[in-house]
Amino acid sequence: MDAEISFTKRAFEQLKIGTKRYRLADFGHRDSVNGLILEVMPSGKKFFRFRRKHLGKDTSVTIGEFPNVTIENARKFAKQIAVQFAEGENPNEAKRLAREETARRDALSMSVQDLFDGWVAEFLLKIKTGERRPKSLQDARSTWANHLQAPIGHIEVSGIDPVGAENLLKRILTKSSAAVRNKCLTLLKSMYAGQEHNPFAKVRKLTEVKRERILNQDEVRRLLESLNSERPLYRDIVMMLLLTGQRKSCVLSMEWREIDKDRGIWLIPTSKMKAKKAHAVPLTKEAMEILTRRSAEAVAGQRFVFPSDNSLTGHVTEKSSQGSFWHRITDRAGLRGEGKGESVTIHDLRRTIASWSVMRGGNIQTTSKLLGHSDISITASTYAHLDIEQVRRELGITTAALLGFGAEVGEAMKPREQESRVERLIREIGELSPEERKELLIKIELATN
Repeated sequence: MDAEISFTKRAFEQLKIGTKRYRLADFGHRDSVNGLILEVMPSGKKFFRFRRKHLGKDTSVTIGEFPNVTIENARKFAKQIAVQFAEGENPNEAKRLAREETARRDALSMSVQDLFDGWVAEFLLKIKTGERRPKSLQDARSTWANHLQAPIGHIEVSGIDPVGAENLLKRILTKSSAAVRNKCLTLLKSMYAGQEHNPFAKVRKLTEVKRERILNQDEVRRLLESLNSERPLYRDIVMMLLLTGQRKSCVLSMEWREIDKDRGIWLIPTSKMKAKKAHAVPLTKEAMEILTRRSAEAVAGQRFVFPSDNSLTGHVTEKSSQGSFWHRITDRAGLRGEGKGESVTIHDLRRTIASWSVMRGGNIQTTSKLLGHSDISITASTYAHLDIEQVRRELGITTAALLGFGAEVGEAMKPREQESRVERLIREIGELSPEERKELLIKIELATN
């Protein structure tokens, strides 16, 4: 202790403020309480505290700030605290338990909307540190607004029990899909994480039926023909989706600073990738031609490759609803259906480029790198069956030759092998001399008569 003084108002008014805090003990007054101290801070603030050994350790209990707490009241509180210590109770522990109980009651009485708002605030901090992506928060807000806010936003956090949680998710499933139901569950589990009361803790995700829609050659042709009627901006967006196989959010938000024109590479930053790591996308000659033209037409200092003055983001956005450029393009191409899931989506373009790559002989590992998947197993779960069919065709041709069925190999060939044979014949015919070509035509004519 730095000094002992008789606690009076006059004595406190005469105290000097030092560069370091110091402590004064209450002593010499008829009402002085052993253990009561005044702590004087460099800021000039003065705090009453009570100090006593408890279980062999120096323990300090804060009473309050002078003059908000008078000397008389400080002595009164100090005597009460001394009694608590004498009875073996630590007042600090009692305060902590009281705070926790208050917090628990507040948490139980707040609404699910309040819980979501708090979750969003924490998520924004994680975005600033690079731990989470803005797109993830955008998706979560959409899930909340479209499926959860109306049915449970007004309910108290404690108002949902495990049975109510299951019923909520069942209602969502009947109105939407297993994928939407799983998204809602993921969000709710994240919101309730750390809460004493978590009705979603033991609920499991449902197995989703993965969408496998890919465009065939005729559908791609119709899509490209439909693009001829579009503004160059939207035509270039769709072509970039087709030529790179990247996600819609990445293509729409493509920035000029992400393009390495010299090496023909598009480096998508970590903040835009689900895998949470930067992704290098090789740009084909056709893709570079689009970017070169757009660069020449861009306004000086323009940030985005596909800018928009009407969007809060500064770049083109797409909801795929009626009136959108994608709805317009697919409608003209005859790629819209009446039933749920029948219309071609923008993401189907990504699936198409990946599927065609595998079916034309590419392997899963190369496709995984193109798509920017964090784990090759993610790619394999979607495209492995295509890779297996490629292996099956090659194995069939090989085993047919081994078993002496060479004549049937050509018949067993799929279109890809037949096309390669035709291409080879065309090349060989082109290498013939005029006389040899003439002789070949005569033989063909004789064979067909």
